[in-house]
Amino acid sequence: MQNIETMGFTLFLSIACLSVTYASITGPSRIVVTERESVQFKCNYDSYYRGHQKYWCRGYYRRSCTILVQTQGREMKSQDGRVKIKADNGELTVEIERLNQSDNGWYWCGIEINQALDLLSPIELKVNQAPKSLTKNKERLRLFLSLGITFGILAVMILGLVILVIRKIRKHKYDDNREKESTIENSVPKSNSVLSKELEEGVTYATVTIQPMNHPQEKTAAYDNVKPSNSQEAIKPTVNEPAVSEPTEYTTVVFKK
Repeated sequence: MQNIETMGFTLFLSIACLSVTYASITGPSRIVVTERESVQFKCNYDSYYRGHQKYWCRGYYRRSCTILVQTQGREMKSQDGRVKIKADNGELTVEIERLNQSDNGWYWCGIEINQALDLLSPIELKVNQAPKSLTKNKERLRLFLSLGITFGILAVMILGLVILVIRKIRKHKYDDNREKESTIENSVPKSNSVLSKELEEGVTYATVTIQPMNHPQEKTAAYDNVKPSNSQEAIKPTVNEPAVSEPTEYTTVVFKK
């Protein structure tokens, strides 16, 4: 009878200890996310354990739970940088980034207790596969963005090159026209021509005036000792005076492209 009472008391203490263990830290029982996403959740604990170390471990059984990251102070990251935990004001915040299918399983929020069982709260993490269409759309979007940026840079470079070539061509034509105008001006004699030019908005006007040479008047021979008869006077032909030559002007108009 005494043994039965002792066994009952021991069982009662075990149940009480387990109840206290699970009641001292609590968190979500199940979390469902999609791969490549990030998740953040909290496990609450009693402020009495403020000075104890907290950790995040993985394993179906609490005794075989492998610690992934443990606080050393208030905040700590895992070795791969994907898992981060932070303990503050009775809350253990767990953040996991870039989740994938291999992260499926059971985890525990834990508080280390010296010379006693650690306080643990079990959490099941379920990572669903991302839809293929969504993955393809993201990959296509990234590809289009990369191509758009590349073509944009090339377009700007080509436009700058075209503008530079056009400027050089215009400058070359302008220098050639200036050289031609200078050649024309120097090739016309100043004594027989009047050269006037004017540049207005890409149009060149040049006027050349040729002055006629003064022809000496024909001198009539006078014979004092010969007097024509009346009959000779009658048949003498009429001589027409040559017309006076007028100055000739030449005008050249050159349009610059």
